[in-house]
Amino acid sequence: MEIRYTAIPAERLDAMRDAGKDEFGNKWQLRVAEGWEPLRCCLRKASQDEDIALICYSPWDSPSPWMEAGPVFVHYSACEGYSATTEYPEAHRRSRAILNPFDHAGARAYDHITFLGHEDDHEAALEKVLSEPDVAFVHVRSQEAGCFHFLAK
Repeated sequence: MEIRYTAIPAERLDAMRDAGKDEFGNKWQLRVAEGWEPLRCCLRKASQDEDIALICYSPWDSPSPWMEAGPVFVHYSACEGYSATTEYPEAHRRSRAILNPFDHAGARAYDHITFLGHEDDHEAALEKVLSEPDVAFVHVRSQEAGCFHFLAK
């Protein structure tokens, strides 16, 4: 099974930067990274003193009763994005994560929600969830903050 790992799409981020605000109307503001911030545009941790922004983001691109939105860090200016789309993002391999699966109609697949600790094999767990016939895609999220990490399908 080949899994695709997808960061926030560059086109959506470019549109927000151009508008000077995120999709929820919050001002696009420059912040200076301390060096711990997980960047959802390129799926790595920020380096100290990088220019970043904290935005509200929902991985849904059309209305859904399952829509969740929350704060995420991204580069303030456009970056290279995440091009290794067939590789589990290294920065998230040992995080405490939630695999939040959805079925082919876009509804949450409750029976397959999975909580992962630092010691768990995240890639194997994700492959198991995505191998379920009723699972179409997974939003990988932070257990601590609940915020979106990336899309897997």
